[in-house]
Amino acid sequence: MKIKHINIRNIGCIRNLHLDFNENMNIICGPNSIGKTTIIESVASMFMCGRPSVKRNVTSETGSIHAKVEVDGSIKENSIEVRKFDPNESEHTNSFTDMASKVISIKVSRNFRYSKLDVIPSDQNRSQYDLWNEVISGVTFDGVKGWFVNRYLYSAHKGTLSEEQISNFHLAKKCFSIINDQYHFSRVMGATNDIMVHTPQGEIYFEYLSSGFKSIIYLLFSTIKEIEFRFKEHNLRAEDFDGIILIDEIEIHLHPEWQEKITSILKSTFPNAQFILTTHSPHVIQTADPNQIVALHLDEDNNVTLRVDLQTNQYGFKGWTVEEILYDVMGMKTMRSESYRKLMDKFGNAIDEENEEKATYIFSELDKLLHPHNPQRKLLSFQLAKISKA
Repeated sequence: MKIKHINIRNIGCIRNLHLDFNENMNIICGPNSIGKTTIIESVASMFMCGRPSVKRNVTSETGSIHAKVEVDGSIKENSIEVRKFDPNESEHTNSFTDMASKVISIKVSRNFRYSKLDVIPSDQNRSQYDLWNEVISGVTFDGVKGWFVNRYLYSAHKGTLSEEQISNFHLAKKCFSIINDQYHFSRVMGATNDIMVHTPQGEIYFEYLSSGFKSIIYLLFSTIKEIEFRFKEHNLRAEDFDGIILIDEIEIHLHPEWQEKITSILKSTFPNAQFILTTHSPHVIQTADPNQIVALHLDEDNNVTLRVDLQTNQYGFKGWTVEEILYDVMGMKTMRSESYRKLMDKFGNAIDEENEEKATYIFSELDKLLHPHNPQRKLLSFQLAKISKA
């Protein structure tokens, strides 16, 4: 299943926005409060039954979401209306509710801490109500450790796990090395059921990995686990999951080096899934292929629109610098701090006034502020020397 397009009218801050989705990777970017999460939540709302998490625009009497999805080669369309604005008022929507199992939603809140595992849990059943709720509230990371330990213990006994479950367990083990080939799964400690990981510094507890490493592992593990639990009757391999994975602010906890890797990690782990992500990271955008970026901005009438003027080629944004992405894709107006801009304005005024004493003092402050190898320092000194000679 893939979502082909969505049209959002009077939902949140979005007045009227039509989006066509890439069948593999979609990276939504733009300033804060422009509607990135609203798009994610609008997609999710099309697959649940009950109260949607989105709200109509405060100035409109009703909002609507229309979507087209492709399922096994056939196209299906549906719409929902959102009339309520007060959070205490009830509302019921119903659209592609029978397809909720094919939508996995991961929210911004990603807490992972050590959990003592006294009992190896059995697999959880997912009711239709559970699926609708998880589409809106997002899957949790609870039970990830128990699921992995369960699979580790039973994989040693022939016939206790299906071929698909064994395949998913091996995929989960590979996740450590997908992130960094110097890391790999080591063992499960029999006395405590703790997962141990081999690292360049030695064997450590799974929970002792860095926040960034754990963030990626939990994303991958929880998705694999969720696919298994949702498709028990079909014994689905996680690599064959062909549904939609929604992830809000994919870069949370990640160093820029791993921000560059995260989309390729997701695609290699779940090659048949359709991803819809939001991000504030230019490093995530820098890895994008053509037609994978959904860049939002405000037009002259303050309406949320899609950037259509981005000039890319078959390489997407892979050759763009971070600065070029921040300026041209993400709409940053300047790369400099306010302190720098104020000093530069004062320096320029002092030069215009030919006030050597004032310009010399400001130059000394800029000299401390600039990067040690910034060539602008030499240009400023030339300007200062010019009024000194005068």
